[in-house]
Amino acid sequence: MSGGMIGVSYATTLLFSIFLAWGMTSLLYWVNDRALSPFIVKHRAWIVRVAGLLYLAVLYLLQDMQYRIDPQMQVFGLHWPFLNLMLVSLYVIAVRTGDWVTISLEALCCLVYLWYYAQPFTLAVGGAYLVWVLVLCGLIVKRQVIQARRIWDYLGMAVLGITGIGGIYCSLPRQFDPWWWLREVSAYVILSLAVDFYVRLTVSADAHTAELQRVAAYDQMTATAVYAGDQTDMANLFNLATKSQQPLVIAAIDVDRFSAFNQRYGYLAGNIVLLSIVDTIQAILHQSNVTARLYRAGGEEFTLGFLGVTTKEAAAIVSDCLTQVAKTHFPVHGGFATLTLSAGLTTRHQEDISINSALARADDNLRLSKQRGRNQMAGSGVVEHTTSVKLTYFAQPIIEQIDDTSQTWGAELLLRKQDGDQWHLPERFDIHVEQQISLIASVLQVSHLIRVTINLTLAQFSDTNIADALAGFATADYGPKHLIVEITTVPDLATIRRVTAIYRSANVAVFIDDVGSDNSYELVQQILPYIDGVKFAMQNLRRHESINRIKERVTFWAHTAQQAGIDFILEGVEAQGDVTFAKSLAIKHYQGYYFGKPALPR
Repeated sequence: MSGGMIGVSYATTLLFSIFLAWGMTSLLYWVNDRALSPFIVKHRAWIVRVAGLLYLAVLYLLQDMQYRIDPQMQVFGLHWPFLNLMLVSLYVIAVRTGDWVTISLEALCCLVYLWYYAQPFTLAVGGAYLVWVLVLCGLIVKRQVIQARRIWDYLGMAVLGITGIGGIYCSLPRQFDPWWWLREVSAYVILSLAVDFYVRLTVSADAHTAELQRVAAYDQMTATAVYAGDQTDMANLFNLATKSQQPLVIAAIDVDRFSAFNQRYGYLAGNIVLLSIVDTIQAILHQSNVTARLYRAGGEEFTLGFLGVTTKEAAAIVSDCLTQVAKTHFPVHGGFATLTLSAGLTTRHQEDISINSALARADDNLRLSKQRGRNQMAGSGVVEHTTSVKLTYFAQPIIEQIDDTSQTWGAELLLRKQDGDQWHLPERFDIHVEQQISLIASVLQVSHLIRVTINLTLAQFSDTNIADALAGFATADYGPKHLIVEITTVPDLATIRRVTAIYRSANVAVFIDDVGSDNSYELVQQILPYIDGVKFAMQNLRRHESINRIKERVTFWAHTAQQAGIDFILEGVEAQGDVTFAKSLAIKHYQGYYFGKPALPR
């Protein structure tokens, strides 16, 4: 046969081998990883075994047929494409399925083939076969490492190929021919690389598609359906803990400031990050080797249930989750973003009659951790760390003008954090209500104030637990004679009605701050019947409004407060002219640098 014909035969046979190997790999991958039919899932292992044996049988028949037609084409096992296809196919089956039974059957068939064609079956042939079988077994044992690292994948294919080709080579007496080795090895390398590339491309494409489907389906999981399912599962976990008298720890977990993340990067990026957080938590739970379940309580809210785990153990695991998520750089829009979690933990109490009581306590502790800042934990099993950060209230006087007499009416308490010898604004103002009450009590002990105003965030104001705590403080002997709660963000009407009822029962007044600047009349008018006063901060407008325009707004809001029968405080008074203007409008209460800057109370 001429060199040109040999080249054409080589290329044609190699292409045929590649397509046949791809077909075998596709069938194996579909049966082993893609098929969802209950019958295939149930009998998956035997389908792979039977298909593998049939595949080998087809190779045997093709090889035998070609040998009978043209015995001169025999090279290493009577025909080199058969040998390559067999070796590559067995490698894929071993590494991708790890099924010992399948590989044992395939290896036995190869032994029968070798016994039949070896001339003769010598001790050397048997030894070469055993070496090849050991290599095949080693591939199964190390299959996870091989799939994870491409260099190990190539090395495994090479070792199996060398031992297999060597075993077939010594099965027949022959003279060494370098052209045979060149054709055999080059064809094996090309076929191996083609199959490996095809397998990795298929797995990568499926993984990418599955991840996109997972992300897209995250929002489609309706909150009602998911919550109902998780509630049932949690209830079953609670009942099991109660019946077996095992400890049950519940952890409520929330992603900090996730709404801002969604607004900045979009909901699709948010879903991807949430799924990454879920994967991180699940990995930590798996490594901890405890009985724990992760549930989805909402979009960015999750619940962890620990059965048979102490509170300290559960707190340590949750702490690991918070630490790992905080260290993660999530890829978003060509860059990276960081997020943190907050958690509240509780344990099952003897008096709990259902899971709902435990879940409510976990939520309360979550709220407590949120008030402390980001990346925080609170509740059962959490070690409370002392902090060197000192917080206190500075007081700025509020003056009351009656006729020509001015006197201190009260003071606004402004939170400050100590940094060395200096006091600065803290990063967050929504401290825990118990700490807030303690700081107010400290102010009252060193001052003669009978009326104090404090600022609450919208979340704090909307929290009825905080309202109950402050109302109880206001009526206590060590509490202030008059307490005013200020908010700079106007809540909805339902919240105002619900929360002001609590404060009203304890004679706690509610003021809306920054009217006329941050809070328009359209926002405030509907809640005027439920509040006790408004504050107009002139300092918010001085930079971009003329003095005449500021006076117009002050006049409007002073008149609005008078008509509503509520108090009006003019804030930002800095000169005698401001006082004179206020007197002309019969405004009684002033606050500003003209009367004193915020200072430590005395």
